[in-house]
Amino acid sequence: MFKFILIVVLIFFVFPKLLKWALRGFVVSQMNKAQQDFQQQYKSNYDTNRPKKREGQIDVDFVPPKSGRNSDDFNGGEYIDYEEVKD
Repeated sequence: MFKFILIVVLIFFVFPKLLKWALRGFVVSQMNKAQQDFQQQYKSNYDTNRPKKREGQIDVDFVPPKSGRNSDDFNGGEYIDYEEVKD
């Protein structure tokens, strides 16, 4: 009978408190990790070492190569016949 009461007390009173304590530690560590990740990302996005751009200034990172055709001899596209279909 004493074993049964001891097991019931452990299951209903001690185990939930231990579980809550363990989960609280896990949640706090995950929050700290997320906060550090956010701060690192914020610093990388708003690095003060980069030159500041003026309002309206545009940076072009990629300029495609010019095609073989010269734009001066372009007379327009092909004409495609079509029929209008009415319902």
